[in-house]
Amino acid sequence: MGQGASGKRWVTRDFPPVGFARELGFEPFHSHLLYNRGIGSAADAELFLSGDARLSHDARLLPEMDAAVARLRRALDGGERIGVFGDFDADGITGTALLTTALEDVGARVTAYIPDRVNEGHGLNAAAVRALADGGVSLLVTVDCGATSISEVDMASALGMDTIITDHHSLLPALPASRALINPRHPDSEYPFGELTGVGLSFKLVEALYGALGLDWPEHLLEFVALGTVADVGPLTGENRFFVKRGLARINRTGNLGLRAIAGNARLELGAIDTEGLSFGIIPRLNVPGRLGSARTSLDLLTAKSADKARSLANRIEEQNRERQALTRRATADADAQIAAELGDGGDAPPIIIVKSADWIPGVLGLIAGRLSDRFYRPAVAISVGEGRSRASARSIPEFDIVGALRQVEPLFERYGGHPQAAGFTIPNDALPCLEDRLRAIAAARLDGMDLAPTIEIECEVQFSVFTPGNMRFIESLAPFGADNPSPVFLTRGVEVAGARLVGANRQHLKMRARQGGKTLEAIGFNLGGRAAEMRGAVDLVYTIGVDNWGGRSRLQLTLLDFRGSVGGSGG
Repeated sequence: MGQGASGKRWVTRDFPPVGFARELGFEPFHSHLLYNRGIGSAADAELFLSGDARLSHDARLLPEMDAAVARLRRALDGGERIGVFGDFDADGITGTALLTTALEDVGARVTAYIPDRVNEGHGLNAAAVRALADGGVSLLVTVDCGATSISEVDMASALGMDTIITDHHSLLPALPASRALINPRHPDSEYPFGELTGVGLSFKLVEALYGALGLDWPEHLLEFVALGTVADVGPLTGENRFFVKRGLARINRTGNLGLRAIAGNARLELGAIDTEGLSFGIIPRLNVPGRLGSARTSLDLLTAKSADKARSLANRIEEQNRERQALTRRATADADAQIAAELGDGGDAPPIIIVKSADWIPGVLGLIAGRLSDRFYRPAVAISVGEGRSRASARSIPEFDIVGALRQVEPLFERYGGHPQAAGFTIPNDALPCLEDRLRAIAAARLDGMDLAPTIEIECEVQFSVFTPGNMRFIESLAPFGADNPSPVFLTRGVEVAGARLVGANRQHLKMRARQGGKTLEAIGFNLGGRAAEMRGAVDLVYTIGVDNWGGRSRLQLTLLDFRGSVGGSGG
């Protein structure tokens, strides 16, 4: 369909077949949005819009769930100490908080363990296994990790511990000798939904355990599930839609002292928190302690029993967040300088971007790689060079499976793992040159001939008049928005620029008044300030729409994704 001045492709999604709206029983605009979400029948539409517990499945369908529940019940009956080991990102932290809370509620003796990002890295490790065994743990339950920890599970067994693994990551051909391996990607899995996150699997284990004990699981646990699912960019379809929709409703009236404190520091108002508020307000703060120090701070916040402790921990996280922002700015400037030196004047971005420094802490690597991948639309790897070994985070684009690329050079790593678009690894320094050469060759071969550019998928072209109160309520009913269920993106042509100005601490955002068809709407373009000179005359806008509640007033606001000069002039 063409490109905006940003170089992004604008692609309009297909129209529903003739008669689809009549078959569905919805007006055309509503049926169009449902069609783009894979809805094919009136029954599908009702279930999607309800987003209720019918989307959830029997936890006992997960592989080896019965064995896990039986072992947990034996531990409860025998008064054993249960160790819960969760990863240090928000998915692992929320899953650990959920499992710890639920087990303690049924009388378990629990020791929670979150590894240190710098000294231990991702996943189960030998030192942690030994520490848990020394602390009297006889049953170890992993959260969001463990599926590839063959030697660590063997060590646990040798030290007298059984292991239950809950992990949604890809499995290797050889499986660890655990008492139970709960993973929807297991080759023997009959579970109908394969996209549960780490915290989602923790919840399913609790659901099955509570069912076996004849108890109802506590509703407040879904607050943790919603947080971790959004944090791990789990697709907001199927069972995840139920988790996040119900969990968000709980968060907006939460009694969790830690969540209330951190939401206050993020200037989020209970009752109005959505997935965007989680993604840009709460989740980055939960991840900060693990980036700069110990993720245990976030776990303690989510499980705090007193308001004073919750406020103290939230304030400590706020200080760390400011420090993280400063570190990220410096590291990003350093990375930009490296790329500028490599590309020279006007050079094209390479197939894969690799930057490294001995001055970067591991906690900012994912942020650096993510920003570079977004900026250049290439896979990007950011490496923290240490003494003897280095750590790295990688982020990628849909056209390039980064963890698949790492798998091709697996012998070089001490450890690695991740997803097609996000991964990490630890590597001896003497293997770095070989790694860089191999990754560049793999990326060049995989991406050869591709016209790489980010794509904006547009639901449909509309006039501003479509945004009636009724249609806005319908758009809001499609929420929660996120992976695989994005906020609807619209195109409106020939919009008159009724005013534009720069806002933000560094004047990096573009604020405008958009007039079309006799209707004027406010619009904000985050980080589009550098394109202010293009905002004149008549423009075509690509945007999402929502309600801005700033200053006690509610009004419609467009969030600009891209724009270009309108060829046909004003459509007013």
